[in-house]
Amino acid sequence: MEPRRIVIIGAGALGATLAHRLTESATTAGSGTSGSGTRVEVVLLDRERPARGTSRWSLAWLNSNGKTPRAYHDLSVDSMAAWERLAARTDGEAWYRPVGNLRWADDEEGTRRLAERVEQASAWGYAAEFVDRQRVADLEPALDLPPDIPRVAWFPSEGYVLTEPLIASLVRRAQDRGADVRTGPAGQVTAVEGGGTGVRVVRTADGGTLEADTVVCCAGRWTPEVTRLAGAPGAGVPIVDPDRPGSPAPALVVRVGPVRGAPTRVLHTPLVHLRAHGGDGPHGRQGRHGQHGQHVHLEAGDVTVDLHTPDAELDAWAGTLLERARRLLPALADAEVLERKVCVRPLPLDGLPVVGPTAGEGSPYVVVTHSGVTLAAGLAEHVAEELLTGARRPALAPFRPDRFTPPSPAPADGRQG
Repeated sequence: MEPRRIVIIGAGALGATLAHRLTESATTAGSGTSGSGTRVEVVLLDRERPARGTSRWSLAWLNSNGKTPRAYHDLSVDSMAAWERLAARTDGEAWYRPVGNLRWADDEEGTRRLAERVEQASAWGYAAEFVDRQRVADLEPALDLPPDIPRVAWFPSEGYVLTEPLIASLVRRAQDRGADVRTGPAGQVTAVEGGGTGVRVVRTADGGTLEADTVVCCAGRWTPEVTRLAGAPGAGVPIVDPDRPGSPAPALVVRVGPVRGAPTRVLHTPLVHLRAHGGDGPHGRQGRHGQHGQHVHLEAGDVTVDLHTPDAELDAWAGTLLERARRLLPALADAEVLERKVCVRPLPLDGLPVVGPTAGEGSPYVVVTHSGVTLAAGLAEHVAEELLTGARRPALAPFRPDRFTPPSPAPADGRQG
């Protein structure tokens, strides 16, 4: 039996998790076959080493906090459970942190919106409640909660993952099951040839070629370019242009440290969002900079930067975020800015995931979403099932790429086609 080759473009959280799931499913079925009895070969391509793009800089917050519509919320909740399953059957202790999330507001409008968020979450069966200052102190001893905050929203089912050890582990496990992982020029796609339901030829920057029965784009910010190469209609699957001045797609991420006693929980505060980020101690080994102690990941919603922001302005913002974090975490008193990066988030035009064939059955398959880390484990299960069996998963129906395809014009006589 000739094997079916699935080529995945992009080795971030989505691509790595899907490659792992495909090889895991084939191995479980026996002899490298899928549940349908077809032999499967998986090839994972990336122009960089795995986890060197957006996934490396993601807050990697696992949540369905305030997500609407209901189908998006449910998909996110499903994926949170999928992360728990994946961690249990792999080395989740190295990267899975189901630690909960604390969130508060400091003005009347923000407090009202947060109360509505907690009420809506509870109505949908999502764990959310308000807790008093004493409970906050018990949940997060590292936090110096401002004195004018009487209560905080607590979302106990949320958490985060450490993306670099996660992706490294999943890629290694996929390789152990036979996946072919190619990076650098050998992983940089320059063309995808062929159409219809036939075999496609993937060309790479080193002059190499790959025959592929199925091409899957998990290329994040590069989705329009890759899907255009792969034959998607028009300019490819659309996302918010990250290059234009003022684009909302870029965001500043700052890593600070070292710190003894980093926060345990994810913290969303009015001025800074933060979580622990490895280093030595309970959340990982010594960081790559060599400083002992843990590091802390910082972001903020009011930081407006783009791909054209001068370095001096980025450095100033990084310092501002560190100062804001110091007001909340006394352990950061001697911390310094270790790294800062303008990270480009893939933002579909309507804010919702885009998952499925780009132009009908047999065409290249795309997976792109702003919630790439939250959704990666759940989407890997759904997408692998679709690719291996051909069955369409109902949970993905609201997120198909064809929602961006303009309707065909009516015939000249006015009848609908």
